[in-house]
Amino acid sequence: MRLSGVSVITLCALTIGRMSPLSAQDRNTDSLAAYFRLEETSPLSCLMTYLPPLFIQYGLDLKAFIRSRTYAAIRRTCGDVRALDALFIRAMRLTNNNTAISLLLSTVAAFDHRDVALKVPVFALCFPLSDESEEDFRARVKNLPARLYGDTPAGEAGDRDKLQHFLGSAFIAFAFESGDASMRVGEFVEQGEGAFIVGGVDDDRDRRADREGQAFGAALLDDIHRLPSEFIGGAEHGHGNALSTCVGAW
Repeated sequence: MRLSGVSVITLCALTIGRMSPLSAQDRNTDSLAAYFRLEETSPLSCLMTYLPPLFIQYGLDLKAFIRSRTYAAIRRTCGDVRALDALFIRAMRLTNNNTAISLLLSTVAAFDHRDVALKVPVFALCFPLSDESEEDFRARVKNLPARLYGDTPAGEAGDRDKLQHFLGSAFIAFAFESGDASMRVGEFVEQGEGAFIVGGVDDDRDRRADREGQAFGAALLDDIHRLPSEFIGGAEHGHGNALSTCVGAW
């Protein structure tokens, strides 16, 4: 197949665009603003999200977004709490504002373990949580928001494990239209984590993330334009300056 001169130029431009690193301009606040806008979609379009191939593809796309240099730039420029907003908004865009599926996809994309091992007599049981390659898994986990609270522990891991508590609780509260259901599930998970999961501990800080996620999920029932940064950490963050540097929908 022969290509015209215009086609060759177009193909080269697309290739270069994909290969070129994120420019300094792309890292500035204005260019990142697009990642903080929730968009209106056509009625019923969100129902397409329930088709299994699309659900799987959206999950892959969301994980790829977390691994991207663009997401790393969002974290550096806007802070980790706002980066959590960008994660949720990205999921909403992928699913045409299907809020329940967006919360579920965000929860799965925030898993920081490849598998979970259970404490059982005689033999070990291990369940996979990710089908990513080792390289992709490490890159995604390394890029997950980690500085979420004023009392976040020092170290690279920080509080990234609190993401799955916050987002998972928000999903349950939204899906069941009940904060009580989410609270019961969260308490069951916390008690079971210390008793049955290898390396698991019963953590009050996890419960705090659960409660904040419940409040977020309940608020989404009334207004899908609510964002995680309104609920996680509360006033103790002191991250107002970071938020003000990143314009966009709130």
